[in-house]
Amino acid sequence: MEWIWLGMTAVCIIIIIAVLFHIVIHGFRSATPTYIGDVGEARVSKRLRKLNEDEYKVLNNIIVMDSEDVTTQIDHIVVSTYGIFVIETKCYKGWIFGAEKSRVWTQSLCCGRGWRSSTEKHTFQNPIRQNWRHICVLSEQLKIPCRYFHNVVVFAGEAELKTELPENVMHVEDVVPYIRSFTVPMISEENRDQLTLNVLELAVSVSNERIANHGDMLHELHAEPRSVQANASVPSCPKCGALMRLRYRYKDDAPFIGCSRYPNCKGIVNIVSA
Repeated sequence: MEWIWLGMTAVCIIIIIAVLFHIVIHGFRSATPTYIGDVGEARVSKRLRKLNEDEYKVLNNIIVMDSEDVTTQIDHIVVSTYGIFVIETKCYKGWIFGAEKSRVWTQSLCCGRGWRSSTEKHTFQNPIRQNWRHICVLSEQLKIPCRYFHNVVVFAGEAELKTELPENVMHVEDVVPYIRSFTVPMISEENRDQLTLNVLELAVSVSNERIANHGDMLHELHAEPRSVQANASVPSCPKCGALMRLRYRYKDDAPFIGCSRYPNCKGIVNIVSA
């Protein structure tokens, strides 16, 4: 009987270790922005499956390149006779404050309980403006005017929108009714199907290497560069000498000067106040 007891004890210990390992790994993955973003996109993708597939062509996680060979990742694209819906997904919690034309929005989080509670505030790029870049890239590559596109921002987490925002900013449960609210045809069924194929061709044309390096490209684009005075003339690229242009860092929307030859050249400088 003793050996049976020891065997059962060993099995219980193994099960406990396995459960703890799963909790640790799952908790770590859940804490990463990439994992949280994937969860939000999965929620929106599931909602979009409610659309009639004969009428709406849904494409998820599409990466395309612009005219300067810079990749951009689009969470969801819905191609229909009523226009092309380009959807930017955010999986946030807490209170969200923003304005349609402001450069950054604010996330307010309550941390702790009772007398230990505190409020944390984080800024993030205005998703309406962020998604407008996606539309501009698609418009350029598909060679169709921007008026055929609808800019849609969906919050798929537990965030509360605390300021008045335009109707194209919504929670995940509202995205399908919003898309269905457009009833005036803009594109023929033939052109709808052809545009869907064209988007897929754009995505297929991006090499696996470029897709794998997309995250690194964003990191380089929004990395901490060296500084230049705000009232100084625009410098030449410190790496290749090419012309530079104004850009904005993703994590806090701070302006900096980036090389016009990016991503072939990654020379950047910060702009700081005098």
